[in-house]
Amino acid sequence: MLRRSARAVTIVQSVVGLLLILTPTLLVWQHLGMTRVFEISPRHPYGVTVTDDRHEDGNSVATLVRSDDAFVMRCDLGAAYAWPFCKLQFHLGEAGKGMDFSQFDSITFNMRYAGPFGRKIRLHLTNFEPEFSRIGDWNSQRYDSVEFDVPAQSTFTIPVNVLRTADWWIASNHVPLEKTYSRFDNITAVEISTGSVPSGQSVSIEVRSIEFRGKWISNTKLLTYLVAAWIACGVFGLSLSLVHVRSNLSASNARVELLATINKALELEARDLANQAYTDPLTGALNRQGLREVLMKRLHVAGRVDEEMAVVFMDLDHFKRINDEYGHDAGDEVLKGFAGVIHGEVRSSDKLVRWGGEEFLLLCPETDVAHAVAMIEKLRTALSAQAWPHGLRVTSSFGVTSLKPDEDFGAAIKRADGALYRAKANGRDRVEIA
Repeated sequence: MLRRSARAVTIVQSVVGLLLILTPTLLVWQHLGMTRVFEISPRHPYGVTVTDDRHEDGNSVATLVRSDDAFVMRCDLGAAYAWPFCKLQFHLGEAGKGMDFSQFDSITFNMRYAGPFGRKIRLHLTNFEPEFSRIGDWNSQRYDSVEFDVPAQSTFTIPVNVLRTADWWIASNHVPLEKTYSRFDNITAVEISTGSVPSGQSVSIEVRSIEFRGKWISNTKLLTYLVAAWIACGVFGLSLSLVHVRSNLSASNARVELLATINKALELEARDLANQAYTDPLTGALNRQGLREVLMKRLHVAGRVDEEMAVVFMDLDHFKRINDEYGHDAGDEVLKGFAGVIHGEVRSSDKLVRWGGEEFLLLCPETDVAHAVAMIEKLRTALSAQAWPHGLRVTSSFGVTSLKPDEDFGAAIKRADGALYRAKANGRDRVEIA
């Protein structure tokens, strides 16, 4: 999981690096390039026609002359119609389906104007809108228009945003105020019309090209996309960071749990090692070092020893014969069984010590000799009832004494050892008291 998380972080870092490169690159390209051009010219005529005010009962006459490099509209303006005009039309669609010009922000003309008075022309963009427009009714389309003086130089540029929806169209279609804005999303025609000039003139308008220019992606849209990309990258990076932190936390918790397990195992091992230092590995009884620790703790806790303690010396009868006849493995089994019987009969406060070979020492705190003898007799009975290897009968001799308060432990050992010797001498499998 950590490896997958690290790989995901690397991916996020790569994406951030890519965005750092793309963001300024796209902004500069959008500003200096990324230009979309739509051209109307003799190479791209788009169904060019001319019309005049005769369909409005006027008497103006428009004619079209085409060459390889220009469209020339000649117009003789009559006086029969109140607002005489001639129009050069470029048709971009039919049946209400036009072209989307909403991405264009400027119009560049290569145009010449000739006439005796004034140089005014009108530019119309007709936009078909199902809400207001009807197929077959040309004037039902939205008219976005602007009138301007044609400059002396043949090439010039105007911004698209100077075009406004014609007042006559708003009035005739009863367009609500909130929808009187200009629209260029379904342009069906581009028209060049004579402007506000007196009737009786002859005008010539030569159009070599009209270029609509804009950006493939607007600055606002590009910024929106870039901001969205940065936000998405940030959210994704934050999510991955949280996953990475969670993975690290899980790994840390796992390491802590592992260390705790190891520490616990080490504690148990240390405890086992300590126990091994004080116990006999074969029988589980205390060794002499363990006996020393028991006596030292007893003295340390009490400060001085006031209670009586029974001391029992015991020795397995004829143990050498068992080893000689059945081998040391059988002897070891007998020793373990012997220690097991004793541990099963004595109190938890009583301490069994392997003194050496088949000799054992039993310490019984707060116990007088009489109670110790009664306990030993129960032990003798338990030994007789125990099942031994090879059907052996195992017995033990016991010497019992009492360790008096503040008495030297060595003296008690000697007395118990003497009593054990007498038990051996008097026939074994018995208890003697010192």
